[in-house]
Amino acid sequence: MLDNPTLTAMQTRPWHPKWGARLGATFFVHKAFPWLGRYFGEAPLRSTLAPGLDGILSWGGRLPAKTAMRIARLRQLPHWHLEDGFLRSVGLGKDGSIPISIVVDDKALPVDAGRVSRLELLIRDAAGGFAHDVGAPIREALVEHKLSKYNNLPHSEPRLDPSTRRRLLLVDQVFGDVSVDKALGSPSAFDRMLDDALASSAQIVVRTHPDVIAGHRKGYMTERASKLPGVTLMADKVSAAAVLAVVDEVWTVSSQMGFDALLRGLPVRCYATPFYAGWGLTEDRVEDRAQVVHARRATARPTVDQLTFAAFSLYPVYRHPKTWAVLEPLQAIDYLIEEIATTMRTA
Repeated sequence: MLDNPTLTAMQTRPWHPKWGARLGATFFVHKAFPWLGRYFGEAPLRSTLAPGLDGILSWGGRLPAKTAMRIARLRQLPHWHLEDGFLRSVGLGKDGSIPISIVVDDKALPVDAGRVSRLELLIRDAAGGFAHDVGAPIREALVEHKLSKYNNLPHSEPRLDPSTRRRLLLVDQVFGDVSVDKALGSPSAFDRMLDDALASSAQIVVRTHPDVIAGHRKGYMTERASKLPGVTLMADKVSAAAVLAVVDEVWTVSSQMGFDALLRGLPVRCYATPFYAGWGLTEDRVEDRAQVVHARRATARPTVDQLTFAAFSLYPVYRHPKTWAVLEPLQAIDYLIEEIATTMRTA
């Protein structure tokens, strides 16, 4: 039985599948996200090859998602892209933490700058309205409580050498990150970012992944940066909020760290086109192939609070990970605050 809050959520997002639709998904989705059907109705998700489907879901942008998209095209069925919301959980997905929000996009992944995603349309719509008053409380709560997509790391101050110079944070990413190519970036974008930083008079800090430092994974610029005098590598296991509290500016290719920085009022420079770039809120140094995207987005000029409203209110669906009740954004924030407090008490 469809409860009223769920009905309201579905009605306000008409691009979602109809509640109770017969939806197919790959084996990967069935295995990795056994709770996913809760977002679409009581019936379990089916195989992508099952008869009588109303559409097909895919998660992310890797091979299983490409397979699902191909099957949807061949069967001439509607297809929806799924991903975690920008406010996900306390723990990590790979550790089994269920997200408090997901996004459902009938057009493209939110990281796919080459196509007009539903998120891009919502940002454009928010820019033309009065979303400041709704977006501001969400942004202020996120900043006050030091929240980001994942919230499993402490807010300890990173270990950095003191300096009187402007402190510039460069965000490295794990090699092969889907968002780099989807955002129309490339390995050379990281080289250009580092070269530009070296030409500045700033103190340069490269935020890298602990797995890259340990040699388990490869980054785009960590190896090169580690050999340069005057460049500090930061792999401390601390929160995004803790990192952003000690820097003056953030440069990135496509990391969500740039979005977190915007919410906190820091200047942000992008070397590709993540969803928050191209709207006049960031300084953009993109490759030629991204110029058409920036020209498209230049027709709207949202404020940070309008961007917040689109990304945290209009776009995702929030559900309580235990009761599956539909939540509003501020309710989801309250839930995560309590979860963080509980985790700290039991640690």
